Amino acid sequence: MSDLNTPTPHSETPAPTQAAPASAAPAAPTAPALQPPLTGAPLPSQTDSAKSPRKLPMFLKISIVLLAALTLASISLLFIGDFEGKFERVFSTFALFAVFVLLTAFDTRRQQKSEWYAPVALVANAYILGVLLTVIWMTKFDYFSLLFEIFWKSVFVILVTRLVILCCQLLLNMGAKVSAVVTRFAFVTSAFAVLSGILFTAPVAIDAFDLYIPDVYWKIATAMLILTALGLSITLLLRWSAGSEEREATRAQQRQFANQMPYSAVPAQSFPQVQPLQAAPAPQQTPNLLPWPTFADGRPLPMGPDGQPDFSVLG
Repeated sequence: MSDLNTPTPHSETPAPTQAAPASAAPAAPTAPALQPPLTGAPLPSQTDSAKSPRKLPMFLKISIVLLAALTLASISLLFIGDFEGKFERVFSTFALFAVFVLLTAFDTRRQQKSEWYAPVALVANAYILGVLLTVIWMTKFDYFSLLFEIFWKSVFVILVTRLVILCCQLLLNMGAKVSAVVTRFAFVTSAFAVLSGILFTAPVAIDAFDLYIPDVYWKIATAMLILTALGLSITLLLRWSAGSEEREATRAQQRQFANQMPYSAVPAQSFPQVQPLQAAPAPQQTPNLLPWPTFADGRPLPMGPDGQPDFSVLG
């Protein structure tokens, strides 16, 4: 009976394995990882950024618009003014456009240093261009003096206008570093400088229309120039007074530093110069001396007149 109840090895059946469903799709092969190109080819993002156009600064856009507008104005002056001296007038116009481009490029590089510089420089360049275009196309023709008159008037207007911009820049930068009082005086002085520059350069264009300028005009221009000098003097004095505290603090710091180092002010010649140690002379080596000769009984030989043993006594 025990043999019947004991399971035989043949009765053991392996557990059935679950078959994969027929509807399961086979695993898709994994795509190989994209490797960056070994060559120096630009990435797509870099290519897109390189192709994107760079935005023009606002200062440059307004300058281009003003240049186009004043060019149209010069064309209108071409039909109004005297057309004689075509070569001189056209050549001067091209030279003036070149100067305007150079000044605009220079001011575009410097507009990042201050917020007010860009609009002031823009107005100044437009003023130069408008005045000199009037001079070029409205000045009466003279075979010998037309080109010279255009040249010296152009140099005068450009120098005075740029000097006014430089003066305003120095004053406003000076006032920005100190108190608000100095800033106000610097602003007022800059306004006086701008008005003085306009009053002294505008007659260059007015003279091209053969208009009479009364003496009151020049008196007002001179009074404005004196007020500019007064404002400049007051601004410099206030700036000097505001910087006195900084200078005093610097002197106190230098005195404190000198007190902490008392030997720094003593000249080097007052210290005794240390002589270098000299090596001690080497001891002289004495030659090896032989023992003094003696007789057979031990008595020493007598000394001769030369200080040597007298060997003649042995004979």
